[in-house]
Amino acid sequence: MRLFSNIPRDEELARPGLRHRLRERPDYQWLVLGTVCLGTFTGAMDSSIVNVTLPLLSSVFRVDIPTIGWIAIAYQLASTSTLGTFGRMTDVFGRRSIYLAGFAVFVLGSALCGLANSALTLILFRVIQGFGSAMLVANSMALVTGVFPSQQRGTAIAFLETSVSAAFTIAPTLGGFLQSWLGWRSVFYVNIPIGLTGFLLAYTIIADPPRAGTRRPLDLPGAICLSAALTGLLLTLTRGVGENPSASTFRWLALPALVFLAVFVVVESRTADPTIDLALFRGRVFAGANAAKVFAYSAMSSVTFLMPFYLEQALGFSPTQTGLGMTALPIALAAGSMIGGPLSDRVGSHVLAPIGMVIASSGAVVLTRITPAMGYPAAMVAMLLVGLGMGLFIVPNDSAIMGAAPRDKLGVASGILATTRNLGLSSGIAFAATLLAARVRVYQAMTASLVIPFVAAYRDVYSLTIALCIAAMGLSLLRGRAGHG
Repeated sequence: MRLFSNIPRDEELARPGLRHRLRERPDYQWLVLGTVCLGTFTGAMDSSIVNVTLPLLSSVFRVDIPTIGWIAIAYQLASTSTLGTFGRMTDVFGRRSIYLAGFAVFVLGSALCGLANSALTLILFRVIQGFGSAMLVANSMALVTGVFPSQQRGTAIAFLETSVSAAFTIAPTLGGFLQSWLGWRSVFYVNIPIGLTGFLLAYTIIADPPRAGTRRPLDLPGAICLSAALTGLLLTLTRGVGENPSASTFRWLALPALVFLAVFVVVESRTADPTIDLALFRGRVFAGANAAKVFAYSAMSSVTFLMPFYLEQALGFSPTQTGLGMTALPIALAAGSMIGGPLSDRVGSHVLAPIGMVIASSGAVVLTRITPAMGYPAAMVAMLLVGLGMGLFIVPNDSAIMGAAPRDKLGVASGILATTRNLGLSSGIAFAATLLAARVRVYQAMTASLVIPFVAAYRDVYSLTIALCIAAMGLSLLRGRAGHG
């Protein structure tokens, strides 16, 4: 851990200095929240800004939709498979150290992505970006929860989720503009100044709370098994479903994924300091809320991934128009988050989360009915409903997860929360891309039209999205309540 050796420890923070003076300020928690929001904004913007560029990259690199989907999936996969490890590292080595390293790695990955000359190299460099994002995301909830009292937790998380919504709102328009005027590489280069600004703010403001106990070893075998299991699962979803899943696909991809998953569970149950503390899942609230999170984010990512393709291929939008059109969902997401956060502090997450999923599922129903003849308004209504429902779900659900975790395991709980979110995002992209490609082939055999097969397949995908929303709603109802949340 020589990488972190030059970063000041808690003892050094006791000396008079800017960071020490900031900690003494009554508004210190809001300074931390603002810094963490910037880190969250950075990671979320990179995910959203790339989605707008995927139709172009599919043509530039001459690859199909399931393959180009891996530019988004690789980022989520790298982040998902290491979040638990970085969550543990925050409890062992300090939240500040990992957070600063996260900004540094993310900036490096962004620069390399801008230099990529093939789909494969871009996917590999997205993995580096994902590692940096994991360091940031694994820290975010722990940093915020650690400085805010429980009665303000929902409000603080609402601001954190609103930063995600702001990124999702700005990124599509910015991505469309950059792609049109400066080329697709600029959508990665734009992360560099933002990341450097975040690094400087974090270095100045964030300080580690006192850590009790001795430093314990990391669970690298568990992290490796988790990464292998998730990789196999996502490869199965993108490389076999619709082709021949019962034979070679299952044998070469699905079966190894299941084996690695089983080994992961065994390793985690026998390790003193696991990457993902499975004991936390013994609590019904913690387990149910995280499971609901996977289904909910899978539903949302299926919308954000495919909508740019619909706007460009079915409605004939330009990249800039596509970016502007995509802002409907994040605007509604921000509104839902700001309503759901403070409200969850008063009425409880067990009430708001299921309501949010009902609203989101109604948006998915609209998506199964839209046609190009309806134009953009129908798509906008669907995105507004999905965004509003997700906003009402996310903040109360996250508050319930963190409220169900012991204070000394906030870093691990934050990492698990982010892991389930990214697992939902990546699996949603994988299933949407694969199902769309498979259904397009079916409809192409029925008609010579270029648009009709895509639109019909697009609507089929969202029939399953409805089921994902209903599953998230059911889990939210069954999990019960935790603490005040």
